[in-house]
Amino acid sequence: MNARSNAGDETAHATRDSSLGWTVFRHELTELWAGGHVLNLLILFSVLMSITAYLVATNNEIQLLPLNESVLVALLAAITFGLFTGLVLAAESISGERERATLEALLLTPVSRRQIVWGKFLASLSPWPVTLALSAPYLIVLSKGDPILGRILLWGAIVGTLLAITFIGLGMLISIWSRSTKVSLSATLLIYVLALLPAQLPTEFQNTTAGFILSVVNPVDASRRFLRMTLVENQSPGELWIYLVVPAVFIALLLGVLLIYAAPRLGLEPANPFRFGPGAARRKPDAQGGGAGAPGNSAGGNR
Repeated sequence: MNARSNAGDETAHATRDSSLGWTVFRHELTELWAGGHVLNLLILFSVLMSITAYLVATNNEIQLLPLNESVLVALLAAITFGLFTGLVLAAESISGERERATLEALLLTPVSRRQIVWGKFLASLSPWPVTLALSAPYLIVLSKGDPILGRILLWGAIVGTLLAITFIGLGMLISIWSRSTKVSLSATLLIYVLALLPAQLPTEFQNTTAGFILSVVNPVDASRRFLRMTLVENQSPGELWIYLVVPAVFIALLLGVLLIYAAPRLGLEPANPFRFGPGAARRKPDAQGGGAGAPGNSAGGNR
């Protein structure tokens, strides 16, 4: 009887914790969308895509390229601009709360720190499907009815989603470890710009062994190479599996660090990412699936 009772309590506790996590997600979603922050970023995305599509359609040099390659230029621009939208939201998700002095109230709610981080992660990811939908009309027009459109939309969505999850997870990690939005946003965008730089290197270098290794360890460049080889050079995706493994590995590592290591150490002060143990943050992290009083007790004990 006791075993059944304990099992029932654990199930009820897990259900309640999951429900609280979705409550955080819905709250963050409402705040981002109803507050107009996401809308402003989507307007900027649409403006940038309009400029890109116009340049692709009218630039004499780009018009000399094969149709699938010119559409690929627009697709890569859509992914780049879409990732920027998610990065901005992720980079200010925690540091923004800390800067506005609203993080303490959030930590005092009966929600575990891991659920808070998970809810904010999903909310930061929410604009990505919208940016995909907004970019589709541009790609449809530029493809001019060519059958390449189907593959462009399919692989663009898959590769772009992998990159979105990767960089939003990275942005949230930096946000947890930053005191202000300015610091987290600057650091996140710097890393993103550095990830974009290998594509600007000479083609001769990119074709060397060093260039291949650089692309393999860089999820942005690996994704770019995969799309080019699949959509322009018509290589089989099965032969290019290594370029998709890279973003997938980064996702596993980042989400593991974010949810298992960083999230439980979330506190009013930025935690030292290289310090282990419960003293890594000013506030003692609540236990996984902590009860309703866990954040409150932790906060109260440190006042």
